[in-house]
Amino acid sequence: MEFRRYPIGTQTFSTIIEENCVYVDKTDLVYKMTNEYRYVFLSRPRRFGKSLLCSTLKEYFLGNKDLFKGLKIDALEKEWVKYPVIHLDFSSCKTTDLKAIKLYLSKMLADYEHQYSLISDKEYEKERKCAKDAADISNVRLGYIIQAAFKQTGQKEAVIIDEYDALMLNAIHDNDLQNKIREQQNNFFSPLKELDPYIRFVFITGITKFSQMSIFSTLNNLKDISLLPEFETLCGISHEEMQTVFKSDIQRFADKNGYTFEQTVKYLKFKYDGYNFSPEMRGVYNPYSVINAMHDKQLNNYWFNSGTPSALLKLIAKFNIQMEDFEGVECGVSRFNQPVEKITDLVPFLFQAGYLTIKGYKSVNYGIVPTSIYMLGYPNDEVRAALADSLFRDFYKVNDTMPLRNAYFDFYANDDIDAFIEHLKVFFDGFPFSLNDQKENEKYYHSILYTVLTSFSADIVANRETALGKADLVLNMPKTIYVIELKYDQSLESAKTQIRNRRYAKAYLDSGKRIVKLAIKFSSKDRNIESYEAAEEKI
Repeated sequence: MEFRRYPIGTQTFSTIIEENCVYVDKTDLVYKMTNEYRYVFLSRPRRFGKSLLCSTLKEYFLGNKDLFKGLKIDALEKEWVKYPVIHLDFSSCKTTDLKAIKLYLSKMLADYEHQYSLISDKEYEKERKCAKDAADISNVRLGYIIQAAFKQTGQKEAVIIDEYDALMLNAIHDNDLQNKIREQQNNFFSPLKELDPYIRFVFITGITKFSQMSIFSTLNNLKDISLLPEFETLCGISHEEMQTVFKSDIQRFADKNGYTFEQTVKYLKFKYDGYNFSPEMRGVYNPYSVINAMHDKQLNNYWFNSGTPSALLKLIAKFNIQMEDFEGVECGVSRFNQPVEKITDLVPFLFQAGYLTIKGYKSVNYGIVPTSIYMLGYPNDEVRAALADSLFRDFYKVNDTMPLRNAYFDFYANDDIDAFIEHLKVFFDGFPFSLNDQKENEKYYHSILYTVLTSFSADIVANRETALGKADLVLNMPKTIYVIELKYDQSLESAKTQIRNRRYAKAYLDSGKRIVKLAIKFSSKDRNIESYEAAEEKI
């Protein structure tokens, strides 16, 4: 059996190529980008291949042709000019201490100052030992380096800035600290525009865009390619690449777990696909999760678990937003693509961080000029289920959902709604009494049911629109679709009447499945399900 080396923990292009690791060839897009533009910004979620792309660009501009032998760019590039390269990576700086940040920035500059003989060996050693004045991050240092490189090599500089926003994101909850970091970085980057005659290419990556940063205010020729269709798959793995680059890996995954090849493709798609970064919605798999899943031959929440969502959970709690509120959000591009430092709206942050993605697009004509409307939603089961599980544990303080999870799996297999309702009653009986201070109402129980079932990877939709209204929940099971209406301290009959009069169930009669109308009444006295009725909709 063919041995495949996966680049787990490796984001260095040369290492991946030299060690013959699995590599998804994006070099044709690298060639296109670097020959069409000179100043480029790309936003993608964390662990989506931005650092590998930066490393690839570095080797390309250094003219290391041998590393690209057999790749797509090999047939495109004819000259292979060697350019001087400045590669600045901010992702490793995890501190919010201003002095430590200045030291970090100063060391990065010192590496290049030493390379181009702007400082002596002795001065460089002092710098590496933190002996130099950490406040000396004047705006002339980067400029001196770029000009020195041009004078010594005769070639213009390629400037690659990876995760430029890492320092700002570290201080996302501290506006004063963010302002100080912004001032420091503005000083750091300000020479770039004035040095245009010495620059061949500038590439900047990050998760989001921060307003009033010199990168965006002074580089008014910076091209943001984040939502351009032609670069949608520049980071991530496309459907075609899954079927070609990972074909043998999918088969090994299938063999290990007793699945067919087709089943494995379906599972991987459900778990890790679904990211869209343009109106064309070509579909992109999360590369970090795919690589780890192929290595382990397991379907785990690799991307979600690789980053602590504590800051996100705090923000969701602050805005008092429920899990279902982010399904089917309609907005213009200006809403989800705006700066996020003050976070007055969670949608831009969730989109740029990778928790929401484009799920639909339409062009509507409200006047002379057509308007683009995007629908956002959770990209895939990894994000949706893992976020629901984290929210549920954090908000409702219920850590042990395994009994209900097992009951749901039995329900999924046997389609016994009565047995599952009884398990739901036991579940609610075990809810912490301390949650009694929360405002209980229909929405409260609606959110609990939606969030906990979503955490089990249930195919459930909240507030599903039909011709005459919105059904509270629609649960899609293998043989049955359950159209659910909840009431709190109202009669069960009112729930049944609403489903009937608004014809919620009739919208699914062409599904080929059994349609069941499920009315549930919650009681404030018992803090539980008081009564329910399941009735099959007849054609």
